[in-house]
Amino acid sequence: MISKSLILLLAGTTAQAATVHPLDEMKVIGLPISQQGLTRIKVQNDRILHVFGNAGEYVLETDEDQGQVFIRPTLLNDSSAKAISLTLTTEAGHTQDLRLTPKNQAPEALILKVDTEATSKAEKEKRSSSPLFREEAESLIFALQEDRIPLGYKEMPINLTTLHEPYPLLRELQGKTLRGLIYRIQNKTPENLILSEPELAKQLSLQQNTLVAILISKKILTPGEGTEAYVVVQAN
Repeated sequence: MISKSLILLLAGTTAQAATVHPLDEMKVIGLPISQQGLTRIKVQNDRILHVFGNAGEYVLETDEDQGQVFIRPTLLNDSSAKAISLTLTTEAGHTQDLRLTPKNQAPEALILKVDTEATSKAEKEKRSSSPLFREEAESLIFALQEDRIPLGYKEMPINLTTLHEPYPLLRELQGKTLRGLIYRIQNKTPENLILSEPELAKQLSLQQNTLVAILISKKILTPGEGTEAYVVVQAN
């Protein structure tokens, strides 16, 4: 009974707690690690390919089968250890900067988790801010105004139910990254109707994270007068 208890106790001490932290390629993630023992670092559902840093600040062991690494700080003469700056790259193409501060604590595994929603948002923001993306959006607006179908786009069938909505959808062009839409706006009131792009985006229920551009041909409509609104949204 004593030997069995001892085996169970020893087995329990080898288990390592874990800290899960989302990947954030736009920031340096600062985390504590054990000053004495090996800290396991892995990326969930991915594999670490390369580790960059000052090799004099740490001892690194690799597990190529699992795509993870084990790191231990190099102790200084006063038995302390300095913070370690690392950059990891993964098989899936992620890059993460880390600042690991050695602490007098038991080793805990560090698991980096890919936040798919945050990654998708960052990619969209990066793409929408690029000059080529803005140029494509402007070209699509012009094509909608001129009733053209740009290269790489195709015309989509219009659902007849949209014709009975307050702002009927007249045309839709589908591309790989963008969609172009033409809406018809009619002033059915006895007074002048004043239009604005932000207000129209709300009325059309266009999500801000997908809306790229919107242009209204005429901002003031007299009773019975109509105009078109040209809208560009992200295809995905």
